[in-house]
Amino acid sequence: MELPRTILKLVLRELDLFVSFSKGDWSASFGPSLIFSIGAMRAPRANPTSASILSGYLFLILWTALYIYFFDLLNQIIGLAEDRINKPDRPLPQGKVTIAGAKLRCAAVLTAFLSMSLYCPSVLLETLCWGLTTAFLCLTPAGQHWFGKNTIGMTAGSWALLSTSWKAITPATTQSRHIVCTIALWVGLVMHIQDLRDVKGDAVIGRKTLPLAFGERAGRAIITFCLLPLGFGVLWLGGVTQSAWHIHVLAAVHLYLAWRVMHQRTEGTRYDHRTYMVKRVFNKYRLVITLTWSSVPDLHIHTILNPSIRCSKIPRA
Repeated sequence: MELPRTILKLVLRELDLFVSFSKGDWSASFGPSLIFSIGAMRAPRANPTSASILSGYLFLILWTALYIYFFDLLNQIIGLAEDRINKPDRPLPQGKVTIAGAKLRCAAVLTAFLSMSLYCPSVLLETLCWGLTTAFLCLTPAGQHWFGKNTIGMTAGSWALLSTSWKAITPATTQSRHIVCTIALWVGLVMHIQDLRDVKGDAVIGRKTLPLAFGERAGRAIITFCLLPLGFGVLWLGGVTQSAWHIHVLAAVHLYLAWRVMHQRTEGTRYDHRTYMVKRVFNKYRLVITLTWSSVPDLHIHTILNPSIRCSKIPRA
């Protein structure tokens, strides 16, 4: 009886650490991943069976868990000094696990993550891309610069996540690749909003985010009058905005985000954190609209919402 109890304690301990390290990023990883995969399942060229859908989602959940856990482990190991200021409730500042223990888990998770591509070779490029992107973000000076951190790193990471989310369910198409690249570019442009809440900690470790590189006021102006309009333009030119009401909603949310960025209130970082969370919620809304209008272009919205109406069976290329 002692051996099963010991094993159970070890498993629960590791699950607890996984939750502690990664829970803050679940809405930015599991949420978009699972939402976007619905578009793959409902695409006209997709004809997945129940068994393939189940195995695809099990693979996707495990891949995404390792995707975010590897990043969070390495990021929090490197950023311990920052977390002591910005996020003291994380496991390393709290002493929940040692640095040596975190490094051991990081190596094990990376090994498991890379091994996932042996089961599904079609996501080898995405898996390698995220491994290299994580190393770039956490271990290089360029990854600490606003352009490298968000414009390059977050674009590459979003591409890897969304591309895998599609391929786990059905083979990629020219249109799915186009949508993934469009959304990834948008994320890389608007992700600078997250840096407004972490200025003190970023300054401690020498990170050069927009507010630190240009000054907070100028950084907010760049996000408001340059990056947010560019982000909207990317979605529009990329064909994601395919209906009048969708264009109006996208424009309204971008304007609201711009207003919040420029009108910081007395709450300081808490206000900026809520602005970033608005952006996260909008990200999920945009994915739902994308899978509705772009992933399934020759179906009407009522067809997607009505499971009794089947997709036309188009042979795979």
